[in-house]
Amino acid sequence: MNLKQHKNLRLEGYDYATVGCYFVTVVTENRRELFGYIADGQLMLNGAGKMVKECIADLETRFTGLEILNSVVMPNHVHAILLNKKEHDIPEVMRQFKAITSRLYHKRMATDGWKGYDIRLWQRSYYDIIIKNERMFDFINEYIATNPERWTHDKMNEKHTTDVDEIYKTINILR
Repeated sequence: MNLKQHKNLRLEGYDYATVGCYFVTVVTENRRELFGYIADGQLMLNGAGKMVKECIADLETRFTGLEILNSVVMPNHVHAILLNKKEHDIPEVMRQFKAITSRLYHKRMATDGWKGYDIRLWQRSYYDIIIKNERMFDFINEYIATNPERWTHDKMNEKHTTDVDEIYKTINILR
């Protein structure tokens, strides 16, 4: 049996319990748009999107010393800036976030008729960037704030019209 090997997205040798600032992105399985839609650059969250937004905010309660500096729930992904002030293991934070939202979503599929999904709610793993300086922070913070306005250019949008959303290229320049 030939099992597909998944690329490890974490920075090799880096301790993700290090106090610092992290930009994380979590994407739905197959990029299914389950959390709402964008109309004229305005984010319109449905019940599932509102639940995910509440779960992001709840991370501060669940992990004392973790601060959510900015976040956005898009139709098929979530961006957040996490300030880790207490040496929480960021992969564990993300594992719990995905588990809790998956459990709540699954329950509401049965009770409220939320859209179904194929295998799981979220893609395996998540993307992260360690924010190393104020320029990176400012750029990412603005990126999150304006993400709904750029939806037609976002590669996460399967109907994107142009490939001008090059956040990772810009962040590499700012490092």
